[in-house]
Amino acid sequence: MPFALITGTSSGLGRGAAERLTAVGWDVVGTVLAAGQGDGLDFETVVADVTDDVDVARLGALVHERGERLDALVNNAGVAMSGPWEEITATELRRQLGVNLVGAMAVTGACLPALRAAKGVVVNISSVSGQAGDPLMGPYNASKFGLEGASEALRQEVRPFGVRVVLIEPGPFRTPISGASPQAAARGSDGPYAEHWKVIDQWLAWHAESSADPQQCIDAIVGAVTRADAPFRIPVGDGIADVVRKHAASLIRQADAADAWLRTL
Repeated sequence: MPFALITGTSSGLGRGAAERLTAVGWDVVGTVLAAGQGDGLDFETVVADVTDDVDVARLGALVHERGERLDALVNNAGVAMSGPWEEITATELRRQLGVNLVGAMAVTGACLPALRAAKGVVVNISSVSGQAGDPLMGPYNASKFGLEGASEALRQEVRPFGVRVVLIEPGPFRTPISGASPQAAARGSDGPYAEHWKVIDQWLAWHAESSADPQQCIDAIVGAVTRADAPFRIPVGDGIADVVRKHAASLIRQADAADAWLRTL
């Protein structure tokens, strides 16, 4: 029976992927942040915070104890921090980077011996926000841009061992992730960014209530785990691949402009 470790499975994409893989015969262990969050689920859960070094080491030990082979690691645990840079605190930024980037790669490092043994796959849940920056989403952009670069490097490092790396780049899907982002009411913002915070609040409400059903993204995650022909990058969602294409074209134009400008020096 193939074995998968999935972080952040109390709800959303992580829970959906864990349930689907369990249903098709995988042995799945998911992480949750608090005791009781795994109650009633069809797969095994462990309490672990990916930003805690002790918890990360425990996850590596758990994999070792289960047979030293890990067929799939899905780094799904994530938080979304929105807000203008001027009003984001250093503590908030560290938390954003700690969960989405440092935590994901720390768990990967702890699991790589078992992934090598199984010639398994690492599926990192990135975002279209890891491809193109968005105003008022800078901290989230930073964490996902970092995860994209880390994944590119990881892919080259582990390819000789037969380990695959896949990046899932979702657009907005209806999951609870937006609920953890600071909102204007909590900030009491009445400074130069007061109107920006109102925009954030409106977007967060739309995301929680009216954004796309997450099943398409869950399909992509499960496919990345189970199909060896999955591409390295998988933009998911209505129009998301076009966002990536437009950003790539913009980068080419910027490089051309830089070449022309440098010739004038």
